[in-house]
Amino acid sequence: MSLMWERLLGAAIVSGVCPRLLSLVLVLCVSCPANGQTSSAREYLASIAPSPELQTVLDQTVDALMAADPALRRADVRIALVDLSRDPPRLAQHKGDTPIYPASVVKLVYLMAAYAWQEQGKLRIDGELDDSLTHMIRESSNSATQRVVARLTDTSPGPELDPAAYAVFRQRRSTIDDWLRTLGIADLHCVNPTYDGDGDLFGRDQQFLKDRAAGGPLAGSAGDFPNRNAMTAVGTAKLLALLATDRALSPSDSETVRVRMRRDPIEQPHLAQRIAGGAARLPGLQVYAKSGTWGPIYADAGIVRDAAGRTFVLVVFTQGTPPYRGPFIADLTYRIALRLLQDKRPP
Repeated sequence: MSLMWERLLGAAIVSGVCPRLLSLVLVLCVSCPANGQTSSAREYLASIAPSPELQTVLDQTVDALMAADPALRRADVRIALVDLSRDPPRLAQHKGDTPIYPASVVKLVYLMAAYAWQEQGKLRIDGELDDSLTHMIRESSNSATQRVVARLTDTSPGPELDPAAYAVFRQRRSTIDDWLRTLGIADLHCVNPTYDGDGDLFGRDQQFLKDRAAGGPLAGSAGDFPNRNAMTAVGTAKLLALLATDRALSPSDSETVRVRMRRDPIEQPHLAQRIAGGAARLPGLQVYAKSGTWGPIYADAGIVRDAAGRTFVLVVFTQGTPPYRGPFIADLTYRIALRLLQDKRPP
């Protein structure tokens, strides 16, 4: 339940209105948004269909790159590719339905959520929040991400909470997942900020990360923090497809978010081996993406668009021990762009 619903229920109790009745009304309101935006998003996502032809392209490309890269063959690779230039959109994937810790890729979700909250009247992107969003996306600042998540979920760091207060904290941290489900995306678990590991993870944040009952899809894996963020490549690609087609946000806010996510390896040389680096090998391509690197994870998720408006979404998560840090993401982007945007086979 969001803070707004909590306040309405509190007011209902004070005024004598039956809280259960009000809860039912609120559920109906959330399920049937007046502007029809979420229903449009769900219908669009439902139209995305697996394509045998595109799957062959992806499989052959991945096989060729793996054959030439022994380090890549030792890594666990998860991919989703959505061709938005066809109607209906086409999907291909490689282990794309399996959740994984996304590292900083999750920050694109929080960026989109901030604009969704503003459109819903739940917050205003003031100067302070705008600055935090910039640092979260541009430099991938973890401290900025902590400030953004605090604003989005109306939570704050601090000591561990008693059971009643913790139940409220846990529910508020679920509001982003609740929004994703209204769009038709149920395989992203985006409930935590990212941390630097210099003492910024403590108290109630640790309490929440250790909560196996919170429903995180990585709860069955080993480790002290089973309630970590988790994303699938397919779910991430679907969210980016909504961003690319102005269906999760208004057209103006969608454009603003894409501009904030625009990537150029000339300005950001560290992106040479990511989606932006691969797209830069061909003229006239724009990339809107968010990468992530943490321990064994090396990932990127983005929208690639040519001057004619032809567009595809590519999401790649690699996980390896030792960590993979090779050119696979850039090489895959380049080869897919040649096939989908220039109708050419890679050399």
